[in-house]
Amino acid sequence: MATVNVLFDADTVTYTGDMTTMRLVADSGNTVERGFCKRCGAQMYSKTVIGPQQPMRVRAGTLDDPEICPPTYIIWGSRAPSWAPFPSAMPVHEAGPGSDLIS
Repeated sequence: MATVNVLFDADTVTYTGDMTTMRLVADSGNTVERGFCKRCGAQMYSKTVIGPQQPMRVRAGTLDDPEICPPTYIIWGSRAPSWAPFPSAMPVHEAGPGSDLIS
């Protein structure tokens, strides 16, 4: 289902505690690494490791203060279920960042 991510430069992010990672090829064709809490299994982040470098995507709910950055746009809107509400003033992209907007 939907997640809220906050984008950061990877070198500005610090985690404490045990993490495990997995790598996979994303729809973009890039290889991404996803980090998970070893204790509870929650996904903490994803970042591009092979392909054009992009900001690290940190799950907003894992931040010490999730209020620091409210969402500014929606990506992969074309894959949302028909009942998913989109805020009326928020841009909705068909696929990833920079893709066409859904009218």
